[in-house]
Amino acid sequence: MSYLKLTDTSGQQVAESSGGPLRLGRDPDGSVVVRGDAARVVSVRHAELRLEQGAWLLADLGSKNGTYLNNKRLSAPTSVKPGDVIRLGESGPEYRVAPIAAELTATLAEHPGLPMPKEAEHRAYGVTLLVTATGKRFEARGTRIRLGRGRECEVQPVDANDTTVSRVHAELTVGAGGGLVVRDAESKNGTYLNGERIAKPMPVRLGDKIVLGQGGPVLLVEGMGTAPQKAVPRPPVGAPLGQKTVIGMIGDALARAKDERKRGGRGTTAFMKAVREDVGKDARRKIRWLTGLLVILVLLLGGGVFGVYWLLSRQVEHTKQALRTAEDSSRAEGERLRRELEAARAAAAPAAEVETLRVKLVAAESRTAQLQAALDRAQQALGQQLAAGEVRREEAQRDLQRMRDQLAAAERRAPSQGLIDSLRRAVSTAEAQTASLDAKMRAIRATDFAGLAQQNQGAVGLITVALGGDRFDGTGFGISPDGYMLTNWHVVADSAHAEPDTVWVTMADDSSSRYADVVATSRERDLALIKVRGYQGSYLTAIDWAGTKARQGEPAALIGYPAGSGFARDRTSIVRTSMTAGILSRVTADLVQFDGMTTGGSSGSPVFNADGEVISVHRAGLRQGPGFALSVPVKYAIPLMPPALRQRLGV
Repeated sequence: MSYLKLTDTSGQQVAESSGGPLRLGRDPDGSVVVRGDAARVVSVRHAELRLEQGAWLLADLGSKNGTYLNNKRLSAPTSVKPGDVIRLGESGPEYRVAPIAAELTATLAEHPGLPMPKEAEHRAYGVTLLVTATGKRFEARGTRIRLGRGRECEVQPVDANDTTVSRVHAELTVGAGGGLVVRDAESKNGTYLNGERIAKPMPVRLGDKIVLGQGGPVLLVEGMGTAPQKAVPRPPVGAPLGQKTVIGMIGDALARAKDERKRGGRGTTAFMKAVREDVGKDARRKIRWLTGLLVILVLLLGGGVFGVYWLLSRQVEHTKQALRTAEDSSRAEGERLRRELEAARAAAAPAAEVETLRVKLVAAESRTAQLQAALDRAQQALGQQLAAGEVRREEAQRDLQRMRDQLAAAERRAPSQGLIDSLRRAVSTAEAQTASLDAKMRAIRATDFAGLAQQNQGAVGLITVALGGDRFDGTGFGISPDGYMLTNWHVVADSAHAEPDTVWVTMADDSSSRYADVVATSRERDLALIKVRGYQGSYLTAIDWAGTKARQGEPAALIGYPAGSGFARDRTSIVRTSMTAGILSRVTADLVQFDGMTTGGSSGSPVFNADGEVISVHRAGLRQGPGFALSVPVKYAIPLMPPALRQRLGV
C-alpha cells in the first residue's frame, strides 16, 4: 500500500501520506507533532515512517526512550501493516495504522486538454565543510544536511560523547528562495554564524564560519553548489513520431547493458549489440549511429582524462603526506645529511637528488637551532639560580664570621656563661646552614640540568582554567602520547566549584591552546588527571610509578610556569618554561619536600631527581619558609587512571 493513514487511540486521524515520509516527534516541522504532558518522553525527532520498495517502514531516529511497534522496541527499520500500534517511548503516545480499503483515486481533471503544471522542486546542494581545529573535511549532499554528534547526522564533527554539541545541533536546508540556509535545531548551546547566534534560518555563503555551541567546533564553508540534474532529452524538430533519437538509442543500449551486467554477462557486448540492432532497423539512422559513436568516444576520452587526474591527485597526496611526516631532530642528523650531500656531489649525483638532500639539511639545521635556543634558555635560568644561591651562601658565611667575632669578643669580656652558650649555639646553627648551602651548590653544579630541561620541557604544558567567571593558571605534564596529563586538584577545582567551566592547555614552545577535559581527581592527594582533546605529541616516559627513586639530599629540579601565563609568554605569545634547581630536603611515603624557589603557577609541575626521573607533582610552598616546596609522589596518581591507560603504562 502506497497510502498510509495514522489515527490516535480514539480513532481520530492525525496524519496521512501517499508516499512521502512521516516524521513523529516534538519538532514543529514534523508530520506528527507531540505536545503537552505526553511530549516529556518524546525526542525532537523521535521516529519516521518511510515508503521503500512498496512497503512502509518504521525507523527510530536515535531517540532517547526508543520506539515500540506492537509493544516491541525497534532495533532496526521494520515494516508496518494495517492495525499495527506504534508507541513513542515506553509510556508515550500511541498511534494506530488505519486499514485502507483501496488506493486513493487520481484527481479528475476539469480541463483534460491543458498541460499539467510541474511541482516546484528544490535542487539538492553539495557542501564541503572544514573543521578548523583538526583540519578534517566533510562533504555532504542533499536538500537537508544535519550537523551534530548523532549517528543520523550527515556531518558529525565531534565524538558521540561530546556534550558541547547536541545530537542534531543544526541543519543546512534549501530556503524559500532556493538558496542554502542554516538553522538551529533547538540545540542546547545554540548555533553561531560568523560569531553571531542565530534565531532563524540564515543564508550561507562561501567562507562563512558555523560554530556549534560556544567553544564548540568551528566549521568553515569551503565549498558549496547545487548538485547537477539529469538533462531531459528532447527529440529534434521535424522528427517523425515513433522514431528514436540518437540519445534515446544510446539510453536504451545502456539500460540493456546494465541488465546484462546484473545477469552476470558483459555489459560492453550487450551495449554494442543493442546499438547495432537499432541501426540495422533503419538505414537512415547511419548518420545517427556515427554521431552516437562519436559521443561514446568523447565519453571514453573524458573518463581517461579523469582517471589520469585521479591518479596524479593520489600521487600528489602521498607526496604531501611523506613531506609532512619527514623531520630531522638533532645536529647529528644534520651532519649526516651534509656528508651525504658532499658524497652525492662528488659522485656526480643527479641535480634532483642533490636538491632533496639540501632541503633536508636546511630542515635539520633549523631543528638544531631550536634545540640550541632551548638549551641556552635552560642554561641561562640555571646560571641565574646558581648566582642567587652563591649570594645566599656568601651571606651565610658573612653571618657565620660575624657570630664568631661576637663569640670571641664575649669570651674576652667574660660575660655570663648562659650568654656564651647561646652565642655558641647560634654559631653552630649558622655553620650547619652554611655547610648545607655549600653541599647544595656542589650537588647542583654536578647535575646536568641543561640536558634534563632540553629532554623534558616539551611535555610540560601551561594549564588555564575558567572557574565561576575567573581564570587561574597552573602547570601539568604529559604521561601518554594521546594527551593524558597530571596536575593538582586545586588547579582545576576549588571548594566552591567541583568542576571547571573550561580547561585550556598550551604546550611548551607553542602559542596555540587546546581544550581539555577532567578525567578524575583526588582532593585528598591534591591530584587530577586531565586529557587534552586531539593531542598527539611529547610526553614523559621516565616516571617513578613505584615511589622508590626519591632520596633525601639528592639534587632535584622543577620545570613549570611560575607566575602563570603573564610571565610564561614571550613577545611572540609563545609559551616558555622555567626551571628551578635545588635538593630533596625531606622524603616520606606521602610527601617529598623540595628545597628550591617556587611561586604561584608552579602548581602541578613535575619534580625530577638527578637521573631525570619524575618523582612527584609540586603542590604548594611554605609561607613561613621561603624556598621550601611540598610535592605529592606520582604513585598516588595511579588510582585516577582508566584501566586501559594503566595497562599501556605498565602500572
